Amino acid sequence: QVMSLLNSLYSRYDAMLDKYGVYKVETIGDCYFVAGGLIHEDEDGMAAAMLSAAREVLMPTTGLPVEIRIGLHTGPVVSGVVGTRMPRFCLFGDTVNTASRMESTGLPGAIHASEAT
Repeated sequence: QVMSLLNSLYSRYDAMLDKYGVYKVETIGDCYFVAGGLIHEDEDGMAAAMLSAAREVLMPTTGLPVEIRIGLHTGPVVSGVVGTRMPRFCLFGDTVNTASRMESTGLPGAIHASEAT
């Protein structure tokens, strides 16, 4: 049930990437990590669209809509492909850490944006 739920959510999110001009960095468990503005300026509509898409997916245990937390922060990052065995595009810096803190301290079903954003 968990894998079906995550697949349903992530498939919806994946379908929105090009529309909003954001890059999917990675997924770790239930964390879906995207970055915008790396190459081109983008609109902040992806966060609101993700909340809306999540509400279309029902929790298998309760039948209620999924509520996600979204953290947003704006700032500089260092990015690049690292590793040789499984090379991956990674983002580093305080901007990434702050966005993560915004998510972890946010409320379910809401976008928690930093003052910089």
